[in-house]
Amino acid sequence: MHPTTGAEDDVVTWRPVKWPVRKIHLLPFGVILGVAVAVACSSSKSSSKFGFDPHADPGLSDQQYGQILNAVQQANASVSQAQLAAQGQQIFESKTLGKKGDSCSTCHVNGGGVNMSVGIINHPTKAGDFTGPRTPIMLWGAANTGPYTWDGHVATLEKQVTNTIVTFTKAGATQPAATTAQQVAAVVAYLKTLTPPHTDFDRATLSPLALRGEQLFRGSIGCANCHSGPLFTDNRIHDIGTPTVPGETDPGAAVLPGGLQHGFNTPTLRDVKDRAAFMHNGVFKSLADVLTFYDSNKQAGVPPISGPDKDAIIAYLQTL
Repeated sequence: MHPTTGAEDDVVTWRPVKWPVRKIHLLPFGVILGVAVAVACSSSKSSSKFGFDPHADPGLSDQQYGQILNAVQQANASVSQAQLAAQGQQIFESKTLGKKGDSCSTCHVNGGGVNMSVGIINHPTKAGDFTGPRTPIMLWGAANTGPYTWDGHVATLEKQVTNTIVTFTKAGATQPAATTAQQVAAVVAYLKTLTPPHTDFDRATLSPLALRGEQLFRGSIGCANCHSGPLFTDNRIHDIGTPTVPGETDPGAAVLPGGLQHGFNTPTLRDVKDRAAFMHNGVFKSLADVLTFYDSNKQAGVPPISGPDKDAIIAYLQTL
């Protein structure tokens, strides 16, 4: 894992901005804005501590979303992206703004990484919620990994950041929508700066074993059918038959083509070696477990994988 960095206790000071929009009153369900981020976090420990999902939909109306997101565009036009990104990093790393004294970087270390030991959110967190864990998602290249959340029900990064800020912070419903919008603009600008750690894959210094794994990954095994492009995701929802953990009732995506259920978002594989545990519910503890699951997985369209081929693919994944 990468260590948490940055000024975690900084208080963010905002430059005054003239907002050509009306203030709105957000619903009194929790808190609005202050620190969070597209995918801020909770944990197996902190989910009990918080008693809520920091990424949950806050129940804003379409009109409320529209007013906030329109004001985000005004912020982007009024302040440079570099300045917004610096403000966003302060928000992301501050421990003074979250409800429980945690920051986004508590679980999303170095911005884009994950701290799996504290980042798992155990459900239910409210009445009517499903049962089961959800693991934190890497934020490397977050601007290009939509849709967002494990079930992919949030289409844009701006909306996901809005949801997280509204749900995760302690500022409350008294905070003006203009402040919310500027915080959203800042965090989104910061997330857009998050690029994966530079690895052997980027340096083109793969070992012979890893090169063999790349050939299999992109060729006969078919991993690249879903894990494609520079971030190794097709930005789609798939049902690959992921095993459930005891008691899990997580429905995943509500609707999939062909009537499939229990589909989940394809995660980026960049920095995957630092991600364990794997899948939406953390059911696999190692990359070897993942390859064993995919071996002869007809639902995922994967052929048999020999032991040496598994070793080669794992060696490749460890370079990403």
